[in-house]
Amino acid sequence: MAKNSFLKNIEKVKNSAAMSERETSVKNDKMKKKKLITIPVEWEDKIREFHGGTVSAYILIALQERMQKDGLL
Repeated sequence: MAKNSFLKNIEKVKNSAAMSERETSVKNDKMKKKKLITIPVEWEDKIREFHGGTVSAYILIALQERMQKDGLL
């Protein structure tokens, strides 16, 4: 009897929201690749002072503008 209830609980855990969320995050990782770039600390400071946002946001904006200029977007 105890094994039966234990197995039912395992099924509930398998179908939990955390498990399904993990599956969707794996799908999203295929659409976006994480890149690691190294920039000088002085550049980071200047970007934060000028832009006021995150360095990542600034880099994305700059990349988008360059791609538009090159006719890729």
